[in-house]
Amino acid sequence: MPDSTRLDIFPQNHHSMKETVITEEPGSQRITLSDVAKAAGVSLATVDRVLNGRAPVSGKRAQQVYDAARALGYHGLPILRARAPAPRQHMRLGIAIRRRHHAFYQQIEADLRAAAARHSTAEVELAFYYHSDNSPAEAVRLAREMGGHCDAIAMMAPDSAELRDTILGLRQRKVFTFSILSDFAVDFRHAYIGVNNRQAGRTAAWGIAHTALRPGRVALVTGAYHFSAQEMRELGFRSYMRERCPHFAIVDTAAVAESSDAVRQAVGQLLDRNDDLVGVYVASGGFEGALEALTARGRERTVSLVVNEITPSSRQALLAGTVSMVIATPVREFTRQLVDEAVSTVQTMGTELSRPEALPFNIVISENTT
Repeated sequence: MPDSTRLDIFPQNHHSMKETVITEEPGSQRITLSDVAKAAGVSLATVDRVLNGRAPVSGKRAQQVYDAARALGYHGLPILRARAPAPRQHMRLGIAIRRRHHAFYQQIEADLRAAAARHSTAEVELAFYYHSDNSPAEAVRLAREMGGHCDAIAMMAPDSAELRDTILGLRQRKVFTFSILSDFAVDFRHAYIGVNNRQAGRTAAWGIAHTALRPGRVALVTGAYHFSAQEMRELGFRSYMRERCPHFAIVDTAAVAESSDAVRQAVGQLLDRNDDLVGVYVASGGFEGALEALTARGRERTVSLVVNEITPSSRQALLAGTVSMVIATPVREFTRQLVDEAVSTVQTMGTELSRPEALPFNIVISENTT
């Protein structure tokens, strides 16, 4: 009985379809799968996955396999054509990351890459840009730079009249802007992707009210006021305390740079001026500095500390009992929503106004972290 090479072609639901067989007669000069793999610059296993649907293959690689098979005149081309995915629209999404070396933003970048790779209706190319500072001028520069090379852009930025004008200009050129984590240019950006920051502030106040050892003074530490996220968190915090906790008094907010050194100095001054301080909400970054200030004065277990975002350092502080609660953005859901919204907007050329609901944030305490 002559030898033959058999290729089983199955869709994902392969139990409902008869197998397809290709045979190669001994001594024939037909193009082999190895030839196709070599010409496509992929492994033989990748060619097999394209043919048989055994595991996901990116549209780009599947197209490479099909193009190579067509160029070589591979005899199984009709079957390969049937298995090849439909051509997907290519789009470029620019994302401006604020703090490149911070664990929270590194996780966002990693999850965005995963979300883009998994998207089924478009080939999403990501272009990452990085803030050098948090100034309005820097935001305008980044928006213009990204807008010159991308179909859609996403950034966390301070609001300003010049940025609003820039976003309007991009929209008129069919380049769509998404505000992420902190909203801006509300009338001109396409959508906001992130959590409800006012609710986050109210939740932080609830956390301190329920974990403080006694009534007393509480304090907020925020970053730059021109970020709406900071303003909304402070507004929510103050409104909850005013409505629900008359036995707590809020001291003046400390607005400082989002660095551990600046936060350490600010919290140290708050502690020195207020002997009865019982709670601190760090509504921006740099919470490690707050913990250092508390520890230096031996008050890390007598002052309730609430912070934002799960990172290795905030998780460790939760487990050690020196942070009472973390309000965390669901990063995986956030990145998926951003990619989905950006693709949909580019594909419809922005004709459908997107109004995604705010993402529900996670409340993390020592008992539900690992």
